[in-house]
Amino acid sequence: MTLTMISTNVSPINQLVEFSLRLIGLWPGYSYVIVHRFLWVITMCLILFFQYWYIVIHLTSGDLPDLMDCLSITMSNSVFFIKLIILWMKNRVFDDILKMMTDDWLDSIDKKENHETMSNRVQLSQRYSRFFVSSYSIGLIFFSSFALFTQEKQLILKMELPFDITKSPIYELVNIVIFLQEFMATSMSSMLSALLVTLILHVDGQVEIICHQLSDISSLIQKGKSCRKILKLSIYKHQRIINFTDNIENIFTYIALIQFLSNTLVICSLGFLIITSLDTEQRNVILAKTIPYYVLANLEAFALCYAGEYLSSKSTDIERAAYHSNWYELDPSESRFLLLLMIRSQKRFVITAGKFMDLSLEVFANMLKASGSYVSVLYAMY
Repeated sequence: MTLTMISTNVSPINQLVEFSLRLIGLWPGYSYVIVHRFLWVITMCLILFFQYWYIVIHLTSGDLPDLMDCLSITMSNSVFFIKLIILWMKNRVFDDILKMMTDDWLDSIDKKENHETMSNRVQLSQRYSRFFVSSYSIGLIFFSSFALFTQEKQLILKMELPFDITKSPIYELVNIVIFLQEFMATSMSSMLSALLVTLILHVDGQVEIICHQLSDISSLIQKGKSCRKILKLSIYKHQRIINFTDNIENIFTYIALIQFLSNTLVICSLGFLIITSLDTEQRNVILAKTIPYYVLANLEAFALCYAGEYLSSKSTDIERAAYHSNWYELDPSESRFLLLLMIRSQKRFVITAGKFMDLSLEVFANMLKASGSYVSVLYAMY
């Protein structure tokens, strides 16, 4: 009874992810959803408007490194804003995901082994969330610190504002506002990566529970007990996992497509900026600002592709566990249930990029190759 009371007070979503979902207006039942969404729309539209205005004005300046520098961060902000819009549009699907996670969490309480499995996944997602927040925050600090080491007064973000920003205290106030806004956007962007990892880890925990159930078949057969109940439960739980992964695909397929395309451009732009800065006097400042951002762009793409690869590998675990069970000792009526589970587990769990290609480590490698090729072309034109 004590275990049940303690466990029901724990959420399958870790606190950092839950807090970020409230801030972006995605947490179900939150009273200030509309207010938060309105504030995000206003701030992101203003930031992006001034950033794109800068790009348009300096498009014919001939300063390609400066343009690539501005384009990379503008693309990142644009993608983050598009992610928010997609998540808001998929709000009902996301509510279904959270409800399924809560139901699975409550079901796991009845058995200590299952509860420990799911608790370990929540703790692991907490560690990943802290890692993403810390990494993105450090990257933002390095990216923003260059403004302190330049002789000219420059904004943290390259923007074209309708007033003179070189006067004090306007310059300091604008930079503080930009830093706070970018810190919020960067933190929320890192939490969206952590959210995907949390969902994948939940699937991992549910798959492991099914594998444990299938491993119990041998002991039931030895005791002369029927396996019909545990097989039906495994089929039911497997169907829930299929529905859960379909919902993940529904939300993240177009997010993955936009992320994949933008990361290719961002990595290309940053790679070009790093190469061209090696022969300049400001190379130390540029490298200190750009390299952490370059690493984070690669990390974000890697996390997305690895999540797809890991999710795909989980589908084969169920089939393997069913195959290694003592299926040959089952009654014919019971073996049909196991056969049905094996057939259905042959369908892989996938996350696609716009339903065009499955996310995998191979896709990540191809993206790096494409970015490297584009950098070579830009450098040849420079």
